[in-house]
Amino acid sequence: MLSKLWIAFLASALLLPLQSAFAQAFPAKVVRIVIPFSLGGSNDLTARILLPHLAERWKQQVIIEPHVGAASTVGATHVARSAPDGHAILFTSTQYAYAPSTFASLPYDPLNDLVPVTLVTVSPQMIIAHPSLPVNNPKQLVAFARSHPGQLSIGNAGNPLPTYSFIALAKVKMTTVPYKGAGPLQIDIMGGHVPLGMAAISSFMGTVKSGRAKVIGVCSLERTPLYPDAPPMAEAAPGFEAVAWFGMFVPRGTPPAVVKRIRDDIAEVVQIPDVRKRLNDIGGEPSGMPTEEFARMVRSEIEKWNKVAKAAGIKPQ
Repeated sequence: MLSKLWIAFLASALLLPLQSAFAQAFPAKVVRIVIPFSLGGSNDLTARILLPHLAERWKQQVIIEPHVGAASTVGATHVARSAPDGHAILFTSTQYAYAPSTFASLPYDPLNDLVPVTLVTVSPQMIIAHPSLPVNNPKQLVAFARSHPGQLSIGNAGNPLPTYSFIALAKVKMTTVPYKGAGPLQIDIMGGHVPLGMAAISSFMGTVKSGRAKVIGVCSLERTPLYPDAPPMAEAAPGFEAVAWFGMFVPRGTPPAVVKRIRDDIAEVVQIPDVRKRLNDIGGEPSGMPTEEFARMVRSEIEKWNKVAKAAGIKPQ
């Protein structure tokens, strides 16, 4: 009688050719990169930089397919319900980790219905201010906020959780102002209607370069090469970190060999010098993180923002 160990070995040996066949068969048709946000944003721009290189490697057409709505959950739901063959890929952002703390129920399970493939880019968030605000760095901002409790307001582009995290860790009182996107937030900062704003570096670079707003600090634990002159907000709010990340997911059940093929190709593409430069230009730092590591990161992010939401008394709607 064969031992259980020997049977397991034979099963693995038989699966190897099958997995190889899956990888060779992918892609067999058009690959759809599902974007859950409005076209023209960082998510869309990043995808368009990658598209021609992936199409060249895969010898198939690769298209962007927007499924917008409900804070990115419409797109995530669409991919979760797609065939698990790698031809529908969700390209989403940190909003994926915010969603479980924002919605009382989701039409998909973010930890089980989608497989994290790889982290594509990261972009630390940034706090900018109207030029008239008499602060120029994180410590000055926190000192000013403490001496004017409740008088400062800070706009957030999209989800407010990073703003709540900063307020808690800096131990200050501020009024949060929600915006549907970085565009309207920047307009109000430049117009002096709101003194502060927080969003991804990629969203604010143009405004800062124009001189119509100034940088207070970046929301990474250390200085970032994307904006090396900006000090970390953690200097005045120990432990504060809010990084906008962009990653790819496929439906649960997608063959591991296909997941590996997608991840490996993306990891190589983002390191092509021209691609890397273009991603840097829009405020993204290329990654290509291994699948297992990205899966751990996603789980950790969901847990982190859930704690922030509970501490801030936010009840999922």
